[in-house]
Amino acid sequence: MASVSQLNPYQCDQCGTTNIVAAPVLYQQGTRAYSGTFSSGTSQSFSAQAAAPPDPRGYGRPLLLWGIPICFTFFWGFVGLVGILNRSKSALALGNTVAILLLLGVACVGGMLLSFRRIARYNREVYPRLQWNWEHTYFCRRCGKLRLIPS
Repeated sequence: MASVSQLNPYQCDQCGTTNIVAAPVLYQQGTRAYSGTFSSGTSQSFSAQAAAPPDPRGYGRPLLLWGIPICFTFFWGFVGLVGILNRSKSALALGNTVAILLLLGVACVGGMLLSFRRIARYNREVYPRLQWNWEHTYFCRRCGKLRLIPS
């Protein structure tokens, strides 16, 4: 059985060569996994780093950025609230401060939920389109031009 060589029907717009490759293939060819006695990991060529796929957004950063103020405000708000409920004479003057701390805590929870909603919308609406564009992007190996070829 003879093998039939397929010609590449695409060529670079800038230099005219047919030496183009898909971004996922370039990324896979340039990424190597290594494992040694004391270390393991991956290494990438510069072309593989340039052809890296888009990443979905994660929830860790907003959780950390909003979580610390939430814990701070609710902790001190409840400590002040317990002091007020014990009817300490000195704690009664802190009523406004406790209310402000608890309201700031609720506002921080609202900000965190809005951040989560924005990330979820990005991952649901924008990221699939970026992934599709990445899968249909071709690199010219001669001049380095990028080309989106919807097939």
